[in-house]
Amino acid sequence: MSIADLGSIVDWCSPASLPRGARAGFTSRRGGRSDGGYASLNLGFHVGDDPGTVRTNRHLLEEEVGQEIVWMDQVHGATVVPADRAERDANGFLSVGAADAIVVGKGQAAAVMVADCVPLILVALDGSAGAVVHVGRAGLDLAIASRVLDELGSEVRAILGPSICGRCYEVPPAMASDIASRWPGVETLTSAGTSGLDIPAGLEAQLRADGVVDIVRSQACTYETASCFSHRRASHAGSQTGRFAGILQIS
Repeated sequence: MSIADLGSIVDWCSPASLPRGARAGFTSRRGGRSDGGYASLNLGFHVGDDPGTVRTNRHLLEEEVGQEIVWMDQVHGATVVPADRAERDANGFLSVGAADAIVVGKGQAAAVMVADCVPLILVALDGSAGAVVHVGRAGLDLAIASRVLDELGSEVRAILGPSICGRCYEVPPAMASDIASRWPGVETLTSAGTSGLDIPAGLEAQLRADGVVDIVRSQACTYETASCFSHRRASHAGSQTGRFAGILQIS
């Protein structure tokens, strides 16, 4: 992926790689105020971090983006909500509530939070609209990306951000076989030789089956990359961790 590091808290995609009027990128662990396992730019209120610190981190991100960001309460479902339905939540931020995808239009910005799942950003090739999508095991199986494409059409650029890779995402054999029965090619072996799932590969296959040809996929694995939050890595260490975000802004 072509990423321009501007010395900011967002790794913005190169403007040349996006339709005019669109800006997209991904945060990492750097640039925030959280400490411990949440260090430092944790954006999630739901993971046990100090709420005041999370508010500060989100405000830092909004300052860089240059406007308020629409958030969602991700539930591993397949609900798609337009950003213009957002309301002020209990923490003072714009939110569409329980959803796993936000459709963004002119003058709007939205975020998807992850710590192993795929942060999917879809941008219409004319730059008029897009979406941020949370794609984990459940989202893949529910084909949430296809539901978003029902709104946007297939003439989009798809950007798959950092997520856990098939070498590291171990699941029970029965689970892997069950999901692979619906989505061939997603079942894999981990680096330990155990049963696993390759969610990014499965998502890319779904997108291509839906007619999307313009796909960019990060090769960074959150489990293997210290600069990314990873829920599974933290769980294996007996600790908790934060959430990073994929950001889409349409001007």
